[in-house]
Amino acid sequence: MNKLKKILKQNWILLLLFSSYFVIFIWQNQIDGYLGNESTQKIVGESIYQGWLGLVDYLSAHVLFCLIPAFFIAGAINTLIDSQKIFKYLSGQTKKWLAYLIASVGGFFMEVCSCTILPLFAGIWKKGAGLGIATTFLYAGPAINIVTFILTGQRLGWDLGIVRLILSVLFSILVGLIMEFVFRKEKNVQGDIVFGDEKKISIQGRKRKIFWISLLAILLVGTAPIDSFIKYSVVAVLVFTQVLMTFFWLSKQERKAWWKETIKFTTDIFPLLLIGVFAAGAITHLIPQEKFQKFLGQNTILTNFVAVIFGAIAYFPALVEVPIAENFLKLGMHEGPLMAYLLSDPVLSLQGLLIISKVIGIKKTLIYASSIVVLTTFAGYIFGILY
Repeated sequence: MNKLKKILKQNWILLLLFSSYFVIFIWQNQIDGYLGNESTQKIVGESIYQGWLGLVDYLSAHVLFCLIPAFFIAGAINTLIDSQKIFKYLSGQTKKWLAYLIASVGGFFMEVCSCTILPLFAGIWKKGAGLGIATTFLYAGPAINIVTFILTGQRLGWDLGIVRLILSVLFSILVGLIMEFVFRKEKNVQGDIVFGDEKKISIQGRKRKIFWISLLAILLVGTAPIDSFIKYSVVAVLVFTQVLMTFFWLSKQERKAWWKETIKFTTDIFPLLLIGVFAAGAITHLIPQEKFQKFLGQNTILTNFVAVIFGAIAYFPALVEVPIAENFLKLGMHEGPLMAYLLSDPVLSLQGLLIISKVIGIKKTLIYASSIVVLTTFAGYIFGILY
C-alpha cells in the first residue's frame, strides 16, 4: 500500500492527464450540451464555455503527438546529454566566439526555464565566463528550447516558430555583446563554483545517433500532416523500437532517471499549461475584439512596445505565452506585435529582474532589460513589415 501511494504521488501528473482524456472523450457531448445551453450560460458565462472549448481543442489536437513526445525528449536531453561539458565551455577558458555560440544555444540542450536559469547564470558568471557570455546564456536559456519551438510551430505556424528561434539565438548574442561592451572596463568575477561531475552515458557512437533519430522521429511523424492510418502505424513502430532500445541500451539507472526527469518536467509545466489554455480562451471572450484590433491590429513602434511591456508585466509560466499569443492572433493582433511579445515574454519579468539585480546590480540589470525591450520592439516592427 505504501509503495502504491509513493508511485501515485510521483506520477500524479499522469493520472491528471488520463483523467482529462477520460472526461473529454466520455462526457464531451454532455458537457458541451450543458455549457452550451442558453440558461446555463447565463450562470457560468460564455467565457467559461470558451475556455472549455479551448481546452478540449488543445488536449485533443496537440498533447498526445506533440507535447508528450516533447516532454520525453526534454527529459532525455536533461538525462542523457552531459550538460557539464556545456558549462565547461562557458567557464571563461575557451575562445570567446565559441563560448558565445554555445551560450546562445545552451538552453536548447538543457531545458531550463526562466526560474532555473538564474542560479546557472550566477554560477557561470562567477566562474569567470564574463558578463557578456553569462547574459547571453541568461537570455537564451528560457527563450530557446525544443518544447517551446515545437509548440510555437504547432499552434502559430512553423514560419513564426522558425523566425522566433532564429531571432532568439541572434538576440541572446547581441544582448551579451552589448553588456560586454558597456561594462568592458570591469574585471570578470572569479570563483570556484562547481556544477557537478560529468555523466557517463551508456549509448555512444552509432547507437546514440539511432536512439536520438528515433526519438525525434516519433515527434516529427506524430505532428506531420499525413494520413491518420499511416501516422498511427509509423508512430506505433517507432515507439516500439524506442522502448526496445531504451531497455536494451540504457542502464536501469538511466531509464529511471529519464522517467523521473520527464515526470518532473511534465509536472512543472503541464498543469500551468492547462490553466493557461483555459484562461486564454476564457479571457479572450471578455476582450472587446473591435477595440483590441483597432489598436494592436496595427504594426507600429508603439504597438510593438506595448506588446513587449505587456509580456514583462503580465508574465506567464513557461510555454503559456504560446496559447496566449494564439488567442491574441484570433482577436486580430498584428503579427509584428505578436512576434515582439513572443520574443520578450519568456525572458522579461519583474520578479526575474529583481533577482537578477541582486546578482549583477541595478545598473547592469537596467541595461540588460533595456537592450531586450529595444531589440524585441524593433524586431517585431520589422517582422510585421516583412511578414
